[in-house]
Amino acid sequence: MFDGPDVVVILNAIRERPDDGHRWLALASWLWDNDRDDEAVAVQVFWPNLRDSVLIEGHSVHATLRYVARYARVFGHKAREIERRAEVTPPTD
Repeated sequence: MFDGPDVVVILNAIRERPDDGHRWLALASWLWDNDRDDEAVAVQVFWPNLRDSVLIEGHSVHATLRYVARYARVFGHKAREIERRAEVTPPTD
């Protein structure tokens, strides 16, 4: 599922500090670079939910990412929809 020393370093960093968004975004970047676009956009947009899965619900990082991979197409579609809305929604003051 995740091969190579680069991603192992990223996954270990997430395990150490799952509350650090930069680590999740580094994983999203690795996923983009490895042509796993649906998973990448899902991690990029939903990383706070993934963090909560690890910290609050007690799931392992591996189990959480396996779930993302299993439903990548659905999550990716929804994440892109959220990104599109954010781009066209004017800020409110």
